Amino acid sequence: MSSNTTNRAYLLQTAGENAGTWGLDPGLNGNFQKVDTNLGGVTTVSLSSSNVTLSSTQYANGTIILSGALSANVLVVFPAIQAWYTVFNQTTGSFTATLASQGATEAIAIEQGAIADILINGTQIKFRNLPPVGTYLDLIDSSVPAWITSCTIPPYLLCDGSTFSAVTYPYLNTKLGGTTLPDLRGRARYYLNGGTGRITTAGSGIDGDTRLAAGGTQNITLTLAQSPAHDHGGQATGTLNFVTHTRGITTTTGSVSVPVGILSATGGDQLWFNGTEGYGGTTAPSDPRTIASAGGGGSHNNMSPACISGITLIRAA
Repeated sequence: MSSNTTNRAYLLQTAGENAGTWGLDPGLNGNFQKVDTNLGGVTTVSLSSSNVTLSSTQYANGTIILSGALSANVLVVFPAIQAWYTVFNQTTGSFTATLASQGATEAIAIEQGAIADILINGTQIKFRNLPPVGTYLDLIDSSVPAWITSCTIPPYLLCDGSTFSAVTYPYLNTKLGGTTLPDLRGRARYYLNGGTGRITTAGSGIDGDTRLAAGGTQNITLTLAQSPAHDHGGQATGTLNFVTHTRGITTTTGSVSVPVGILSATGGDQLWFNGTEGYGGTTAPSDPRTIASAGGGGSHNNMSPACISGITLIRAA
């Protein structure tokens, strides 16, 4: 007696059954029609505010289009079979369409406007063609979108330095070597040196040979050693020197005339001059040359031209 396959109900005929008519529907022709529908059939399921359980006619199609203006979050329930589908979410509205398998607690959601391949494995439902675990996803969004947070096990996690469960995300735990997510908030991503030595702890404070090493700042204050060599304007010419004279002699040194009366009677006093001015006495005067201080010592911008995008997530499951 004939029977049917478990997942797609293809007809299984016993030997010698339906002699002369085995190719008719529901025989071989019926099987071909089902295969054609499973692989190439397209059906549209209209959603609004109520949950929907797909009928056998609907879930027989390989491609399912979700349509309608959502006024609430909606759950679309597939049968507990083993199959794969392409789902095109054409719904609108600020709500989420979530997919689940009958009798299961696991669910996934598809972003509006997106096409996703899904796998139903008995009571599990999974995405089929997401990039490998550990892949970064850059989004223009300012927060994690609802289609991700609505999944029972979110396929992506926000790179904010938080921790995650190694039980829930075992493959990500292996990739990262721990349960701490990279913190990419307000940071640019660089790549490992790969033997080039281009990013070093000594040069930038970041070890370019270690994954997830982080550091840097948008403002820095230069030290004196880091300032370029330079001259200050307004410096007087010549060098502060002194000469010794004997009483009764007038001496001209440079542009400075030394009259007799400026020296003591015993002689041996010193005349100090700086190229244009002279000072008599036994004690050197202070250097009349002064250089005004300049600069505030504040930090300067250390950031190259940039465009602030959104958020970065990492494929987790």
